[in-house]
Amino acid sequence: MDNRKGRNPGRIIGGLAVVFLLFMLGLFLGVKSLPPSQQLKSVLQSTGQIKSLAVAALKSRPDQHLSRRWYPEDGVVVAEPAAMEPGVTFISGLFGQRLGFRLFGTDGQVLYDWPIDFFQIAPEKMQHRYHALIHGALLYPDGDVIANLDGRGMVRFDACGRIKWMNEDHTHHSIFADESGTLWAPIGVGDYNNRAFANTTFRVDRIASFDPETGEKLTEIDLVDAMEKSDMIGLIQNIYFRRDDVVHLNDVEVLSTELAPAFPMFRAGDLLLSMRNLNQLWVIDGATHAIKWVSSGPTLGQHDPDFEPDGTISVLDNRPLVEIKQPEGYPGAHGGSRILAIDPADGALTTLYESDARNAFYTPYRGKHQRLTNGNLLIAETDAGRAFEVTPSGEVVWSYVNGWDAESVGWVLDIGRYPAEFGKFAGKSCN
Repeated sequence: MDNRKGRNPGRIIGGLAVVFLLFMLGLFLGVKSLPPSQQLKSVLQSTGQIKSLAVAALKSRPDQHLSRRWYPEDGVVVAEPAAMEPGVTFISGLFGQRLGFRLFGTDGQVLYDWPIDFFQIAPEKMQHRYHALIHGALLYPDGDVIANLDGRGMVRFDACGRIKWMNEDHTHHSIFADESGTLWAPIGVGDYNNRAFANTTFRVDRIASFDPETGEKLTEIDLVDAMEKSDMIGLIQNIYFRRDDVVHLNDVEVLSTELAPAFPMFRAGDLLLSMRNLNQLWVIDGATHAIKWVSSGPTLGQHDPDFEPDGTISVLDNRPLVEIKQPEGYPGAHGGSRILAIDPADGALTTLYESDARNAFYTPYRGKHQRLTNGNLLIAETDAGRAFEVTPSGEVVWSYVNGWDAESVGWVLDIGRYPAEFGKFAGKSCN
């Protein structure tokens, strides 16, 4: 029998594991540049974060913003201006090594590329060089853009990339401008310890409004308080499964005076909310914050509900069950994502568009949609790195693939079709 030390496979594997953990810890500390005790706690809490930091430190690759390539093309693949909604297309996403914005004309040409990189806006708050995400963005006619630096705050900058203001109110996901121009977005908050809901602490997002000229927070709405006052505490009985993110509020929209007549059960100023982790849509009273309407059941992991002129609420029904990065992950267990219209009067459902053999469509965790005035739909298929416009009959009349390399695509995070005059600033000099 060979009893020599060092030949025991278990000892060898254990030693290698220790070396690896020490290496990863050192890498983590080096990238973060913070005291070891704090970093050790982070290491113990999240091995996924270590992996993300290691990839960012060792490779020039923003993996958080990339997905496996499903489409071989790059750039604007289809452009049929005669069948498209007129105007310009505003896209936020990953373009090469830069997280930013581009403006496209109807024939597919890039009209403008903003000289700003969200990977460089707040480096003192970043855990690694790619630790930034755009969730929600609005374009103004003069080229100004307001966007959410997800989980940190809003920022407004001009067409030349100069920052006009930046707040630190922990806004995230979508931004909506109401008819007065006031901005609305979800914000992150601290722990609740409300025994009416659960015998544990939990976290629920709030809603806030902001001044578009200064970024100052104007109002804040407590949704836990709204549920309690509405006697609807049963809406969030998943607390014990997702204490750190009970609702995952990903969209807020305000009902306008123009659209209010189409929704007699609501009134102008009421708020439409998307609770992704609950698979629910809510409408709350804009003044009292009482919960007026809840939709639960038709959608799974939904995003971007909108009040529509026909009295329905359209929504991107993501239907996530399989991650797109897996070999079998496209187009998911349900055959893809879809766009639904829900009638709040009777709950009737209409499928406006869904993945089919002509155009597979699947974005499990992100995405946007816009019902255009000509009846078409504009869709950001974020996790597949694609955006497209489709007619009511299902014909794709515009399509853009955000290729990153031979194997990957960069996420298309937000999209919007704006009137043609929103592109007039593009010839402006920034000198």
